[in-house]
Amino acid sequence: MTASGPLLRYETKLRGLARKNRLRSLSPRAGLDFSSNDYLGLAASSRLAVAVAAALAAGAPVGATGSRLLRGNTPEHEQLEAAAARFFGAERALFFGSGYVANFALLTTLPRWEDLVVMDELVHASAHEAARAGRAEKIEVPHNDVGVIENAIKAWRSTGGRGRVWIAVESLYSMDGDRAPLGDLAALADRHDAFLLIDEAHATGIFGPQGRGLAHGLEGRDNVIVLHTCGKALGCSGALVTLPAVLCEFLVNRCRPFIYSTAPSPLMAVAVTEALAILRDEP
Repeated sequence: MTASGPLLRYETKLRGLARKNRLRSLSPRAGLDFSSNDYLGLAASSRLAVAVAAALAAGAPVGATGSRLLRGNTPEHEQLEAAAARFFGAERALFFGSGYVANFALLTTLPRWEDLVVMDELVHASAHEAARAGRAEKIEVPHNDVGVIENAIKAWRSTGGRGRVWIAVESLYSMDGDRAPLGDLAALADRHDAFLLIDEAHATGIFGPQGRGLAHGLEGRDNVIVLHTCGKALGCSGALVTLPAVLCEFLVNRCRPFIYSTAPSPLMAVAVTEALAILRDEP
């Protein structure tokens, strides 16, 4: 690999990664699966295959053909969101193309310029990128330290912070395998009139009654927003955000990653709906 001119700096970066044994490349699947996100083996589920085949036979399109606001809204999307809201006990649910996009969408749309985002230092990269791109002030705090979060909120208020506080955490952290103190965080959010954003990517389908996650007792509250990734235990792709109806409508109207993206395939919406049914039927 040789490059010159505008490409040279990128080749130099790649060579640096190679020297550190950090250069990666795409390769075919091989060997036994001990590392994928398919925690429950649902990606190859016959129930998912049958559900998708039946939807195709009934006339469901492969592609959504546009954004949800521009002819891309299908009955399959709406059926999934209604089923997800019921399953997780939330007022509404909104389907995104990936967990990364969903995190980015939430943190670049809901916190406003006068607000504060307080993030656990170990939350997913998508949340960190979103907070950097968003309008609100951002503070990272030591992992799972509720006291430090509260002190950060009080310090921000004491220096004139007037907006809303948004606390962003994961329920289960994949790298260390530990859990967020969700009960304490919810109480903290209540005390400070804050919103709590919980990424359930690694808990959905695994923990909680019928696999509803570690935040199952908090969903449905006015100040709690939960992200359920569909590309891990559910064996599909995309993400479901559960939240109050007014915030859902705000995202539909103001969220640029939602408004300006072609909607996920209606067939994937069918697959995720069936995956939720499997969790319910086969706990």
